[in-house]
Amino acid sequence: MLHLVYRIRLTAAAESDPAGFWAWAEEREQWFYEGLDTVLATRWAVRTVGADVHTLEHTVTFADEAAWGRYRRQLSERSRDPAWEHRRTEQGHWWQLLDATLLSDPPVPLGFDRAAGPRE
Repeated sequence: MLHLVYRIRLTAAAESDPAGFWAWAEEREQWFYEGLDTVLATRWAVRTVGADVHTLEHTVTFADEAAWGRYRRQLSERSRDPAWEHRRTEQGHWWQLLDATLLSDPPVPLGFDRAAGPRE
């Protein structure tokens, strides 16, 4: 698996209107990822300790590099639509992308998730 991880800082507008921000974020999640079939999962977390407290970490998971490449091509195609691109860039009102990184799973199954039940 491949994981694209964004670090995001909220703007003053988001911090002054948390209800509005989270409502927008929920709507954006559905709108943005609709039809992007190579995205297997997304995950969001809020940093609560360490550097950049209260920043968000957004993870997008793909099966492999080919799936990530297809995702990038799909976004490139969508960005040619002025209405789509305008809606995408409204995110600047709510957040600033600090950085992005690409992580891959190790070659052996490590880790556990008690919430998911026993590993087969």
